[in-house]
Amino acid sequence: MKPIITSFVLLFVILPFIAECSKTVPEPQLTTKKLYELYPGDIQKVDYIEIRSGETGHLKTYTDKNQIQDWIGQVRNFKFVPDPNQEDRSGFLYGVSLFENKELKLGFTPNSTGGHYYIYNEELKNKIQELYESKQ
Repeated sequence: MKPIITSFVLLFVILPFIAECSKTVPEPQLTTKKLYELYPGDIQKVDYIEIRSGETGHLKTYTDKNQIQDWIGQVRNFKFVPDPNQEDRSGFLYGVSLFENKELKLGFTPNSTGGHYYIYNEELKNKIQELYESKQ
């Protein structure tokens, strides 16, 4: 009789508890967002930009307030549409880092930010490339 009670306790009390503890918390559903919505704070306060070429590894920096604000004005409304395929990838064409007072606030590429992947945005890539190829 004792083995039956032990089996009952194990099967109906302990196993459901263990199964519940092993569940992973699902990631929140990604939604389409504009660049300024992904930025933690006011994107107009960006005062320093870094762009790294994924092709050469060369890093360019931008500190001119007018140049930065003009560029932010051009890209702030670009949409990041979630890519249904969230599998890891390697490589990038350009990586952009936005700073406030030397603090990194947001890093992104034309198809990723925050560890999530988005549909490649050719227009955003072109704007990044324009800034990258402009004078610093």
